Amino acid sequence: ELAPQVQQLREIRDNKLLQTESGIVFMNSFNDFYYSFSPYIADLEREYPIFKETVKLSITPMLSTLTILNYVDINSEQDMLSYGLGIILMNLGMYIAAPVIVVMRLCKFKSKLCWD
Repeated sequence: ELAPQVQQLREIRDNKLLQTESGIVFMNSFNDFYYSFSPYIADLEREYPIFKETVKLSITPMLSTLTILNYVDINSEQDMLSYGLGIILMNLGMYIAAPVIVVMRLCKFKSKLCWD
C-alpha cells in the first residue's frame, strides 16, 4: 500500500477522477468490480510470490496508461469522458485485441506450416 504506483493511483483518483461526476460514477463502479475479486487475488499473491510478480508485470501497462491523466487538464465532464474512454480503449487494445491478433496470426502461421 506504500508502493509509489499505489500512491500514484491515489493521486489520480483524488485529484482527477473524483473531481467530476463521471469520474465518481466510474470509481464507484470500478470499486464494486475490483473488491469483488481482489481479496482472493491478494490471498494468492501472499501464498505464491511468483503469482504476485506476474500480477505486477501484467498491470504495469495499465498503470502506465493511467499516468496520462497526470499530464492533461480536465476541466469538464466532457474532458473526463474523452480521456477516460480513450484510456479504456487503449487498455482493451493492449489486453484483448493485441493478444487475439497475435493468437490468430500464430494459428494462421501454424496452419500454413502444417499444410504446405
